[in-house]
Amino acid sequence: MALHFKTSNEIFADMKAQLANEAPQITNWRTRGVVRSILAVVAAAISLLWDRIKMMYLDLWAQYADRTTLRRYYELWGLTWSENIDTEIARKNVLDKYRQKGKGTKAWYRSVVLSEYKDYVTDATVSMRQRGPNTVDIVVSYNGGPVLEDDTFSLAAIQTFFEEDANNVVGAEVLVKSVEA
Repeated sequence: MALHFKTSNEIFADMKAQLANEAPQITNWRTRGVVRSILAVVAAAISLLWDRIKMMYLDLWAQYADRTTLRRYYELWGLTWSENIDTEIARKNVLDKYRQKGKGTKAWYRSVVLSEYKDYVTDATVSMRQRGPNTVDIVVSYNGGPVLEDDTFSLAAIQTFFEEDANNVVGAEVLVKSVEA
């Protein structure tokens, strides 16, 4: 099989076609397409700005929150509050809860399954909102085939793992399945 090197015109034509497929509203130079593109960029910028302002607010809030407010958040998250807890430690715990990055994402579910059940699962695919809002479907496999269940392991063990308080993402309904043979 001989190698075929593309000319610069072929490369340019491929890039133009890919751009047209990826962002048709940008290459549609009618007024409506350009306005839609500008609005999409502005919406993304506003979303990014909102996230930054929210993080700044949470940082300021935690710095100036009183013990009553910290206690309320402790109880909301199921943490144990005692009157002799230091305010700065309580603040740190509340900030840590707010800053838990990645918990509940596809990558988090996949990495947890692969690290906790590495002897029984070699790959996991995570789908969000497949069965509706707040649903997570995890399809696990062992060397490309179905997961082998025996006396020491079952898919119910993974399901139970995500239902425990420490690993349960609030509002998420997790369903664990094995690939079919």
